[in-house]
Amino acid sequence: MKINLLSKILFSAFLAFTLSTFLYFSFGNIYSSKILNYQEFTAQFSAGIYQYRILSSYLLFGVYDILSAVPIDYEIYRFKFFSSAAEPQMYLAFYILNTTFLVLCSSLMAFVLNGKQFITTDAEQILLISTAVFAMVFSQFALVPYDISSYFFLLLFFLFFLKYLETRSTLRLMIVALIMNISTLNRETSALSISLAGTLLFSKYGFSKKSIQPLLVLAVTFVAVYVGMRLFQQSFSTNDGNLLIKNFSDPKNLLGILCWLVFFVFTLLIAKDKKAVRHILLFHILSVPYIVMCLYSGILYEIRLYVPLFLTSLLLARLELTKTQ
Repeated sequence: MKINLLSKILFSAFLAFTLSTFLYFSFGNIYSSKILNYQEFTAQFSAGIYQYRILSSYLLFGVYDILSAVPIDYEIYRFKFFSSAAEPQMYLAFYILNTTFLVLCSSLMAFVLNGKQFITTDAEQILLISTAVFAMVFSQFALVPYDISSYFFLLLFFLFFLKYLETRSTLRLMIVALIMNISTLNRETSALSISLAGTLLFSKYGFSKKSIQPLLVLAVTFVAVYVGMRLFQQSFSTNDGNLLIKNFSDPKNLLGILCWLVFFVFTLLIAKDKKAVRHILLFHILSVPYIVMCLYSGILYEIRLYVPLFLTSLLLARLELTKTQ
């Protein structure tokens, strides 16, 4: 059965909304219960590496302030919290922000997969989107305001960078650089967009001037915003401590590593051909700085850290990119 683009977008949006709503309204969050309080959240996310993730905190506080102005009886939601200090208002703000971006992510993924560069049937597109949505929802046991929005900006970058490759126009390069700017204000994982761009450019043009020039533009854009935020905050934190040994000794973190491996192998198994496998492998090689930082200072049990790699690899698994000189 032929499925039109609008139907795919609508299904994707409703799937994302439904799963996210079940997640937030049917389960109690144990892992992130401490930050479901305005003061506790502010204390944690205004220090260390978190203080540079400006956009996401601004959006969350904006939703929180709007909810403050609306007379809501939170008893009707029958929330169950594991911390007596948890605020229903903060939890609902998380729900609204992350669900909105989850709906945008799933809809955008439907739009991206509908492009001529992707070798998929309609059924395969629906399955890929559903897999991505389940992964994004499942990983939200570690509750933060910036993950789902960062996936949206990564997918948006993917879409516009493919358009840039069609014409290599300066305007389109400026657009992807602007997306990079905004994404970096949200979270430093925007650097994965450079890894993605490198994968696509090297696959299409090889190691040539056509590949290096746009990569330099994107790299300079990222560094300018990355350093600029640290100058603005008068702090140059890049991580919150060494967790390397703990990541390879703690049972929960070992479980997280297993999840990384399962997700990685999954994308290789569904790759359309050996060329797609090479795209996925190259993307991971170019993402080594991000992976190393996750091993060094991330908590690998928080499998959300691998989700941007997983989403990108899902798309690369079905991408057909013709090599040119």
